[in-house]
Amino acid sequence: MYLPLGKFSPDVKIGFVSASRNCFPRSLAEERSKRLLAAIKKTGIKVVVPKGDCWIVETRAHAHEAAKQLVQAGCHGAVLYLGNFSPEIEDAAFVKAFNAPTMVLAAAEEAATTLASKRGDALCGLLSCMLDIRKRGKNSLVHLPEHPVVNAVEGAREVQHFAKVLKVYVGASNATIGLFGPRPRDFETVNYNMASLASIGVEVEELALVDVANMVETIKASGNVSSIIKKMKEEVGSAYGEDFMKRLAVYEKALLHFRDTLKLSGMASQCWPEQEPRFGHVPCYINARLAARGCPVACENDAYSLVAELMGQYATDSDVTILDINHSIPKDLGAQIKGLPNEDLVGLFHCGNTNVKRMKKPAMKYQVIMKRLMEPSGQPDITRGTIEGQIAASPCTVLQVHGVGDALRAYIIEGEFLDIDPKTFGATGTAYLPGFSRFYRHTLLSRFHHHAAIAFNHCGAVLFDAMKLLGIKEVFTPNPEHIPYQGENVFRTAIYKK
Repeated sequence: MYLPLGKFSPDVKIGFVSASRNCFPRSLAEERSKRLLAAIKKTGIKVVVPKGDCWIVETRAHAHEAAKQLVQAGCHGAVLYLGNFSPEIEDAAFVKAFNAPTMVLAAAEEAATTLASKRGDALCGLLSCMLDIRKRGKNSLVHLPEHPVVNAVEGAREVQHFAKVLKVYVGASNATIGLFGPRPRDFETVNYNMASLASIGVEVEELALVDVANMVETIKASGNVSSIIKKMKEEVGSAYGEDFMKRLAVYEKALLHFRDTLKLSGMASQCWPEQEPRFGHVPCYINARLAARGCPVACENDAYSLVAELMGQYATDSDVTILDINHSIPKDLGAQIKGLPNEDLVGLFHCGNTNVKRMKKPAMKYQVIMKRLMEPSGQPDITRGTIEGQIAASPCTVLQVHGVGDALRAYIIEGEFLDIDPKTFGATGTAYLPGFSRFYRHTLLSRFHHHAAIAFNHCGAVLFDAMKLLGIKEVFTPNPEHIPYQGENVFRTAIYKK
């Protein structure tokens, strides 16, 4: 979804509908619904409630009118709250007519003293409701919490969660990404299938590096980039001189031109080997600057990682980055952290495309590996433009999507960046990802490529539910320590030893 720079997730509007079965008192559903609405209001979320009697669905006419009003109000999703047993046929009719993500909740019984006079039996009603929704082929639209039978406070918390899920759903399903140039030849795994992205609603604009080059030349001839240079100097200084900073600024303005003209959610560029001789720099720092403002730019023309970055950004309402699941941690480095298994420590690295605010002592440098190939002797020139430093300690969520036929599969794992000097180059962090070693061996290998999107917060719960709503059937997460993976040789693992 195209958003103004500096905005990280779409605004979403949520509708609220209750339901009551004709052999139960409507007043019971009204009382419970009002308590839930009051609790939702305290969270700061404003929900749209249909006008008239249809706000508590009892008939098909109510269901259709309530759905119509919420659609007309521009709601992206809705809460269907079973205030009592509820009318299962009409519940399903509402979900079918609304035809957008719907969270279904059921009212918990309040107290032992009222079970005889005000028992609602929504626990039972939810069974019928969900079966009737499935019969109509609409269960894919339903978000059902892990504990869907709730009191008012619990229900309000679920609405808060659902709002975050909706941000990912709306943002991803309305995303348009721009890809500049073919992937580097040596990275065969960084490919993509347009149909797999379209399966969740993502559109693709494919452009060539020559399109960027032509825009760079146009801006060189007529564009004023002094304001961009000024901001870059404030971030990283001017050690590389005015001429080089101008190269970077012109390139940034060219990318922003395509972003705004094509209404792009994010971009992916080839980044090597043609980028450096053509533009006179690596793109890393500019990628970091755009990501810091809500427009992630993936490396190596990696469409899948870009989509994963967008999901992480929408889930956290903050900036993200792309890193390689890169290197194991030497035992003498890992020994600095007591109590953490070395096999679950991992070096997350990329050339230098992470927001400077996420790093300790960020500095502009050159790409070491590319210099070996492109400028083996002398001082670096066209391989300059990385932003390097230790990624600061913080929570993190590592995620990725990848094509499987014309669909997508995904993985999510949570952990944290540790405050350890990584002792190497690039934008690098040492992460502790609980269960990583087994997850890597039995899930990542042969299914996913080496890049990963990184969100700087724990958002796995939101991502998991959003991916399911988007129709991603395979979402891999780490198994608990005592549960083996399919195909895992338990005779050689800690599971058997315990």
